[in-house]
Amino acid sequence: MTASLWSRRRWCTFVVIPAVYFASFAFSPGLFQIVGVNHYGVWFLDSFAILASNDALARGLDPYGPNALDYFNRPHVYSHWWLGLGKLGLTRADNFWLGLSLVVAFLATVAVRLRPREPREVLWYWVVLCSSPVLLAVERANNDLVVFVLLAPVVPCLLHANRWVRLLPVALIAVAAGLKFYPGIAGLVLLAGSDVREVRGRLGIAVVALAVVGINLISDLAQFSGLVPRANGLMTFGSVHLFEAVGAFGWRATALGLSTAMAIVGVFVRYRVFAGWEVAEADRADWLAFTLGAALLAGCFFTGTNFGYRWVFALWLAPLLWRLPRDVRAPKYVRRLATLTGALLVWVLWADGIASAMLARFSDTVPAGILMKWADIFFMLEQPLHWGFFATLLGWLTHFACSGLRTLTTGAGKKTR
Repeated sequence: MTASLWSRRRWCTFVVIPAVYFASFAFSPGLFQIVGVNHYGVWFLDSFAILASNDALARGLDPYGPNALDYFNRPHVYSHWWLGLGKLGLTRADNFWLGLSLVVAFLATVAVRLRPREPREVLWYWVVLCSSPVLLAVERANNDLVVFVLLAPVVPCLLHANRWVRLLPVALIAVAAGLKFYPGIAGLVLLAGSDVREVRGRLGIAVVALAVVGINLISDLAQFSGLVPRANGLMTFGSVHLFEAVGAFGWRATALGLSTAMAIVGVFVRYRVFAGWEVAEADRADWLAFTLGAALLAGCFFTGTNFGYRWVFALWLAPLLWRLPRDVRAPKYVRRLATLTGALLVWVLWADGIASAMLARFSDTVPAGILMKWADIFFMLEQPLHWGFFATLLGWLTHFACSGLRTLTTGAGKKTR
């Protein structure tokens, strides 16, 4: 068997098995309980909620109020940009094909980005892709999948030979921020590049674009600031959980999270943990994708609390976390930190789903209140591991940002294309 034929077969195997995995839940919804995902008997609940908001608007109802057209009476808690779907003629009747199309687009985007080079790497990607939070996002057709697909071209565009194509990431990030706010933090990756003048121009355009988007969305924040559902317990993550456990709530918890993040960054800067290391040129795309995913996840973690859908961006971390520990050219401490980051990633992706599945087995014999108490105890006990994971992400992000800023100030840096 030729190497190219084996490569194609390996890639096909990587695509087919997850497709069968996700499809199996459609044929046997009882499998959701095994992986700790709560399926309500209806597919694509989150895309349905957005279409229900559009239907409410079309009927002259307030989409930001309790919506009787939605299964759970959910109000619209996203930017008004989503309310343009109704103008395209989309209604709740289109939910199944729309949700399915989004899921297919997401999985196709994953297949294009993740190209395993050996059988063990295939298994590593399955561990990330088939995790409970990713399944939850797929099962709900959550709009984080839209952000994922929208931001996927950012890295290829940044590495493109054409200068104008390298400007496209600014538009992609601005549109994503207009849809869900938090993708604005992805602007960090725009530091990539060795042409100082180009990078400065790109950053300047990005600042203006994000400012325009922010001004456009001010009214939305006033509309639904008190309506956003609280992400708490298993299958959620956020720095505020730890601070709320000791009595700090609201802006105080958020401020403590951001202050701690700054302190962690300061430690990495002070001790120059990554001194002397730069990613190999062959891994440049994986490094930028890692930075993009890490920025989104860390930004969400240190500014509040989030549902597990956000973990879809962990797929962009996977390639570098596989290759760096095996890169003999990298210093030992870099390989070890990559190994630690990968191990913690497995925990944060799978622990809550397994815990939920185990607790569900006792639902017929143990009162719900006690099960909730057990879930809360487990959730608090695992917080140090969540913090450990995001602390390592801050380390990698600090190295990327320092390298980029050094290029801007001195003109010295490695090419990214």
